Amino acid sequence: MAWHWVGKQQLIHRLGFGLSALITGLMLALVWIGPEPLARLDNAVLDWLFWARGPRAAGSDVVLVGVDERSLKEVGRWPWPRNIQAQLLDTIAAGQPTVIGIDILYSEPEEADAAAQAAWLASLSEAVPESDTAGRQALQRLRDRLVSATGQGSFRDRRFAESLAQAGNVVLAVSLSVPVGQGVQPIPSAPIPDELRDFKFILVRRSASGEALSPYRASDALLPLPQFLSEVASVGQVYSVPDADGVSRFVPLALQYGEADEYYPSLALELARLHLGLSRDRMALALGQGVALDGRIIPTDQKLRLLLNHLGPEGTVTMVSATDVLHHRLPPELFRGKAVLFGTAALGAYDQKATPFSANVSGIELNATVLDNILRGQFIGRSLWAGPAELVLVTLFGLGAGAVLPRLRAAGAAAVAGGALAAWVTVGYRSFAFGGQWINALAPAATILLCYVAITVLRFLTEEREKEEIRKIFTPYVGPQIVNDLMNNPAKASQRTRERRELTMLFCDLVGFTRFCEQHGIDHVVQQVNEYLEAMTEVVFRWNGTLIDFKGDEVYALWGAPMDQPDHAELALKCAFHMRKRLAELNEQWKEQGKPVFEHGIGLNTGTVLVANMGATGKRMKFAAVGDAVNLASRVEGFTRKFGVPILLTEYTVAHLQPIIDGSSGTRRFGHVLLRQLARVKAKGKEEPVIVYEARSLAHDEPSRIDIPDQLELIAMTEK
Repeated sequence: MAWHWVGKQQLIHRLGFGLSALITGLMLALVWIGPEPLARLDNAVLDWLFWARGPRAAGSDVVLVGVDERSLKEVGRWPWPRNIQAQLLDTIAAGQPTVIGIDILYSEPEEADAAAQAAWLASLSEAVPESDTAGRQALQRLRDRLVSATGQGSFRDRRFAESLAQAGNVVLAVSLSVPVGQGVQPIPSAPIPDELRDFKFILVRRSASGEALSPYRASDALLPLPQFLSEVASVGQVYSVPDADGVSRFVPLALQYGEADEYYPSLALELARLHLGLSRDRMALALGQGVALDGRIIPTDQKLRLLLNHLGPEGTVTMVSATDVLHHRLPPELFRGKAVLFGTAALGAYDQKATPFSANVSGIELNATVLDNILRGQFIGRSLWAGPAELVLVTLFGLGAGAVLPRLRAAGAAAVAGGALAAWVTVGYRSFAFGGQWINALAPAATILLCYVAITVLRFLTEEREKEEIRKIFTPYVGPQIVNDLMNNPAKASQRTRERRELTMLFCDLVGFTRFCEQHGIDHVVQQVNEYLEAMTEVVFRWNGTLIDFKGDEVYALWGAPMDQPDHAELALKCAFHMRKRLAELNEQWKEQGKPVFEHGIGLNTGTVLVANMGATGKRMKFAAVGDAVNLASRVEGFTRKFGVPILLTEYTVAHLQPIIDGSSGTRRFGHVLLRQLARVKAKGKEEPVIVYEARSLAHDEPSRIDIPDQLELIAMTEK
């Protein structure tokens, strides 16, 4: 069985490595293909990294002016008249900011609705009869009022345009529409306005690595009014699209529109350029690398997106209420030297964005985060080696787990796998939190975890099969306690069932059994012998012995295998006295039933023998002990008839008991048992004679002096 167990261990090693190699291959394929479920898990890990890192304070270069709930309450509902927005812009500009960004689209004139209504009333007046003087006069008065309102609206737009020109550093938002389904060059639905071309990237550098890029491609543009567009310092696109789970993790810094080399910067990028005082020729789009601002690189991915380094929940970036600015409640120096971003911040008045920190962030806060990242150079980068490194780590972790984990015990494998997993997660977190590098820890960590689970399941199934085999092999030989112990320690059973060991053997045989068989019918013989053997088996198991065989009425048992029992001689001797007691009880029962009674002889010997599972593998296997010591024990049992005593021990068993030497020559005492030397006998096949001892109880009621365990009690095993 030892070889068999070793073979199974080798099988576990090979199957474990094979399973790990299969899992590694599948993970490599998933990483290479990048399916949506895996991308979602990657994003979830990224969100956890932000959460574990915690919020970070925003820089002092960015100030938000938000139209919040208090502004709506004091000034009125949004949108405000543009003359009021002009006053707000004048107040901000008076604070001498470096640049002012307005995250609001001004694509339509304010008077559009009034003009349309005035034209509609003019058409109505033609339908009123001339005789209806009062009706025609009423329509005329309404039309005059609308015309007046239209004139006021035109004035408001002119007023706002004047404020834009006076400030001289305003960047307005531009909406570029991107159709669904990227990867195919869309046909623009309208020609690119010449006014927009003035704000495109001047310098566009192709990827030196030949990397395949897939930038977002716009098909149409919604621009500010021409009178506004002519007065601003620049414009920036405000396109953003969340991930599949609705969380904004990336923001495009550039969109392709029109010709292949025409790219347009985002609002936050233009604000950063102007805040830094850079001319347009100092900003270049390096495809496959990022955006270069005066030599420093802002990293982007293949879609020209910046991975946002989120600062925290809403309110992390400094925001002041627009009504406080409008009513001059703030110190003038608040905006001096700052990049100011104006937009809506009242709930319901803006497009809500979700981030790893919050489910409700305004668009100006998201743009402010981009601006803060650029100005402070605090990015979450993914190095060029991140992708290949991820593949290499998946391979190393997977194959390493397959080579190491199957060779360890369950606790050791759990410790190694858990330690490797914890170490890798720690590396990923520290790299993110302190190094600004997002290492995709999911795939390598999942590889370790899956390999560990697969190997654990494999080991469990193999061990369960091993336990079942042990149960089938040893149940006929030993009691339940030893079977359970062997099942819980398969290696112990395997290692100790094919070796030479010191054991104590016991042979027990009925006296006069042959004559009994000749005088009684077969049914009677079988019934009474079965009662006797069942009782003796129970006694052997009570004393944690191993029942090897029955030979007719003869019982053959041993102690010391398959489990270690340092006190095997003592257990065997106590079992012998218990057998005497149990036979006395059977004789009383049989006497009452009118059946014959018996005596038996018991012989014990201690010596070194070979223990092994012997037989034909897969057909018939038998646990056995082989050696001269076994034969000697059988011969000693035969001497019980010669000397007329029930229990005989060899000098080897007595020596193992280490009895107390009595005053009488040749007499020993072991507890309540008297060991009296009888003779030197020469057994068949033995050259040297052997001293045999009689074992008797010191009490008159000899069988009862053995402390027999309770029916439900099992003797505790002592193992080396």
